[in-house]
Amino acid sequence: MSVVSRRKSGFLFEDSFDTLTLDSKWNMTPNDSSRWSLSDAPGSLRLKGGAEPLQLFLDTLTPVKQFVLDMKNSYNPKASGSTGGLTVFINHNDFFHVEEYYDASQGTAKTFPWLRLIRDYNTYTAYWSEDGAIWHIIGSEEFNRLAPKIGIFLNSSATDDYLDIEHVRVFSLPTLTVSNLSPGIRVELLDSTGAAVDSKTCRTSQTSIHFDMTQHPIPFTGSLRFAEADGKTIISSSDQMEMWGGDEYDFSPSLTLFFIDGEGKEVHLQDNTEEFLGHMLQGQYREVKMIARNTMHHGTFTGIQGVLTSYAGTDQYKRLVDVATDKNGVPGTWGDAFTLPDTAAGNEQVFWTRISRETDPSLVDKTTHVHFGLNLSAVYTK
Repeated sequence: MSVVSRRKSGFLFEDSFDTLTLDSKWNMTPNDSSRWSLSDAPGSLRLKGGAEPLQLFLDTLTPVKQFVLDMKNSYNPKASGSTGGLTVFINHNDFFHVEEYYDASQGTAKTFPWLRLIRDYNTYTAYWSEDGAIWHIIGSEEFNRLAPKIGIFLNSSATDDYLDIEHVRVFSLPTLTVSNLSPGIRVELLDSTGAAVDSKTCRTSQTSIHFDMTQHPIPFTGSLRFAEADGKTIISSSDQMEMWGGDEYDFSPSLTLFFIDGEGKEVHLQDNTEEFLGHMLQGQYREVKMIARNTMHHGTFTGIQGVLTSYAGTDQYKRLVDVATDKNGVPGTWGDAFTLPDTAAGNEQVFWTRISRETDPSLVDKTTHVHFGLNLSAVYTK
């Protein structure tokens, strides 16, 4: 069952530099191939020192007014004046840097495994981290400029000085939003083990809550769990998801789907995933019993409708697949859509899918699978 639907993704960009070509979204200046390499340190982009500053801009970020940019890097400057890090750039006289550098007074490099830059319109805030999950603030600065270039820089004249960039990730906000809530509903953020790492309660007159993701790994692998205002009735827990800061989710429960396999066992159909329903010989068809179950602790699904849709870019769902409601244990009238009765908590409805093998002479030797999708919609009423 899907408990939440993602209304908006916060993911903007990610690069692990694990290929031999630089992503076209990057803009290197100066464009000097001797100043960078993707092979000197496999799994990293190496920027090398030279006569002028080397800058790597992510051009798609220029018009974006809110974002979080994280960089995992390794930098070990050995001389004063050698600096590297993140940059917000207008020109060589007008810029904002999050710098790593050589501290001559201490005789050591002042660098961090991870750097973060958060833009909130004209306010830029810098952070550092040891692990890319727990962040410590460096400071904030107002930089009121139009169309700044955002990226990474190395300013070192030493030809043996280099900065290795291992990973860059960009997402839209440092928070995650869950909407379509009623006042008093508690939402828990669960990690991959199912342990609650944060919880928020929807306040009176509000319909959403926000989780601060600055103290969690990004992307965050976990799930969301919902509880009624009495604190006792757990509504449900969603399947695990990969969450990014800036993601927006709607609380929108749906029926849980199952099918009966060749051994008579129930198999759970995961939302938005592919499932193998069984083998057929040429010229045969297969009828698969399906179950739509209300696994909520309470509440009723109404207006339940199912519609066959395209999958894998084929029209097979129109030619080779039909669906039907159940009539006393057998399929009723076959078609491309169906309607099911209202289904209260703990109850279920049966419907059927009929799948035929490809018979088109021009396709029969080229196609070994039948592909189709099924959209199931309903309204959940508590």
